[in-house]
Amino acid sequence: MKRLMLPIVSASLLALPAAAFAQDYEGAVKASLADFAAPGAFKGVTINVACRHLPAMDFIQSHEALFEQATGATVNFTDYPENDLRSHIVADAANKAGGFQLYCLDNNYIPLFASSGWVQPLDAAIKPAYKLDDVFDSLRGSYSWDGKLYGLSIYSEVTILYYRKDLLEAAGLQVPKTLDELEVAAKKLTKSPRTFGIALRGLRGEGMNVYTWTEWLRSYGGDFLKPDMTPDFNSAAAVEGTQHYAKLIQDSGPPGSGTWGWPQVSSSFAAGRVAMTVESTAFYPTFIDPKQSNVVGKVGYSVVPAGPKGAYPANYAIGLAVASSVDPKSPTFDAAASFLQWATSQQMEFARTAKDIGNEDRKSVNQSDLLKSKLDPGYIKAVSDGQAITKTEYRPMIPQWREMGDIIGAQVESVFTGGKSAQDALTAAAAEVSDRFQTEGLTGKPRAYKELFAD
Repeated sequence: MKRLMLPIVSASLLALPAAAFAQDYEGAVKASLADFAAPGAFKGVTINVACRHLPAMDFIQSHEALFEQATGATVNFTDYPENDLRSHIVADAANKAGGFQLYCLDNNYIPLFASSGWVQPLDAAIKPAYKLDDVFDSLRGSYSWDGKLYGLSIYSEVTILYYRKDLLEAAGLQVPKTLDELEVAAKKLTKSPRTFGIALRGLRGEGMNVYTWTEWLRSYGGDFLKPDMTPDFNSAAAVEGTQHYAKLIQDSGPPGSGTWGWPQVSSSFAAGRVAMTVESTAFYPTFIDPKQSNVVGKVGYSVVPAGPKGAYPANYAIGLAVASSVDPKSPTFDAAASFLQWATSQQMEFARTAKDIGNEDRKSVNQSDLLKSKLDPGYIKAVSDGQAITKTEYRPMIPQWREMGDIIGAQVESVFTGGKSAQDALTAAAAEVSDRFQTEGLTGKPRAYKELFAD
């Protein structure tokens, strides 16, 4: 890990109580404008941003007037529901309509948008003040394509192991470090019908069961695709990983959890019905909120357990990218790139953390006294450990990922509910993906990435 960058505040400020942080970090946000744009540099320029509501984005919107006053630009935000946002930005990008200069973009959309020429590379526009090396390596990687950077993250997450400290202690169990240990612990912690050992996502979908199931695929040495774009996710390693995932759900999960999505998984853990879950860091606020959780003060946190090939935390991020309809030599591009950097800067992340709007895209924030004053140290370590080892290639970096992921998700759900064997389900999914890829002319085409376990 590279040397951590220090926040742009005096050392004495870090000793102040949490209530004092907001004002000091807000001052740093305002002062940092000069690092990204000269006064009045973008007078008359309009930046239209297609986005959706999430706390970090809302925080950025609440600060847009600072950028406008300092630079002369006008910044307009159009908020869409998540699925509507995707359809609007795809339409705008594909048609080069120019309705938006900045897109709010999931990291798993980068292969599609970058390979289609729908977003502009940012490498030449990144200023030293942005401290790009301070951003977690996995996030920089997930917003890159073919060696170029196409976006900067606003929100990120990894999966971690959440566990009930009290239940593990009562059962004489250590925190599981391997997937084998996880199975043993989950079985021992199951006290049906009162408590169950674990809850995992079973509901079909690339953003549902495939999001966490991929950890087992990777941990047992499975890949998604061969070099010729033919499926490899029905290999012996993939089947083994799927069998272990299904075993946890069937032997140690609540009844019916083979079709659960993240709402049911997280609520069951918060209610105290399950002893462990492997879930997104997004649920930390829920589990520590007395209004939403019955397990406050009883939760422990760890990096995800490792399989034979290692530990593979899932990852997901939302960021901003500059539309390709923006001329890279124009003042509009300069304004959009400057706003993008300021909005996702180190100073902005510290300021939103001070306001309890949290996740950490930067190493300096993750290791700061500010964050340690607000969050459980065990949680901070689990996030840091997960970000350090999560892989850009966790999901295959192809434009067709969502299509392929949904096909796989539908089939593996049938394994978790007991309708099919892992081999039969993955073979059926592989056949469907293979047919689609061949019809679309993808089979045999070179890729800009390689699989984690490719020869």
